[in-house]
Amino acid sequence: MNKSYATFPALLLWLVSLQVMAASCDDPRPLRFALIPKTNAEAQLAQYRPLIQQLEKALERRIAVIPTPSYGTVIEGLLAGGIDLAEVGPASYAIAMNRGAKITTFATFSLRKGTHTDSASAYRSLLIVRRDKGLKKIEQLRGKTLSLTDPASTSGALLPRQAISQMTGTLLESYFQRVTFAGSHDRAIDAVQKGLVDAAFVSSTRLDEALRRGKIRPDEISVLWKSSPIPYDPIVLNQRLCPELASRIKKVFLGDTSPLEAMFRELDMNGFVPASDEQYREIRELFATRP
Repeated sequence: MNKSYATFPALLLWLVSLQVMAASCDDPRPLRFALIPKTNAEAQLAQYRPLIQQLEKALERRIAVIPTPSYGTVIEGLLAGGIDLAEVGPASYAIAMNRGAKITTFATFSLRKGTHTDSASAYRSLLIVRRDKGLKKIEQLRGKTLSLTDPASTSGALLPRQAISQMTGTLLESYFQRVTFAGSHDRAIDAVQKGLVDAAFVSSTRLDEALRRGKIRPDEISVLWKSSPIPYDPIVLNQRLCPELASRIKKVFLGDTSPLEAMFRELDMNGFVPASDEQYREIRELFATRP
């Protein structure tokens, strides 16, 4: 028998196996990237531009940044498989995992310590007020107005609800006269500064950022309460991404990050570090019963 004919079945089997492998994983073009809204969308996109450019270079494809007006938008996009790569909040990650999202966390930021952020790996939820309001304890906030950031924000809504309930024995909405959602930590800080609300729950990293940029003065704001340390935002991947593509993405975050130094300076971060689901176990357990 001709040897070329003898090897044909093996070649056919190899080609079929390649097709099966290709069908069992995703190799999206463009790659869909999402960020939880922390500040103005345009400003946030500009801050992350070096990362987007580096991903496009390393992956040889366009990166489509998915508009995400809320934390919930990112969660739903991950659940629907419409987002391939995302930075999410710890509670958003817990909620998504609890609802069955097929995602894997692999990296997070290493933080630079600031006035209110005292750890490289964790931040805090802060309850802030204008200092000239004369508010010095939580009991004085009963019947006042409050700004939260987003319903799925760890430091800007979920932990505050638990804290107010534990400290006052009253549900947050009942304790305050009016509760509004600012949409981002920056807007919540701005609402307190302008006197639009009496108090707000915000991330320590965002308050440190506002101080660093001179948007508020150190003597303008008082902190009435701070949470225990919260592990910083996980970076997650859709589990259906082809292994070779997932590996190349991880290398951008955890390999040579010298092209991202300008981004790290802009965000006042040290860089990226490896992360795993275990780091968020307590957060996941905390919100395991939430829908």
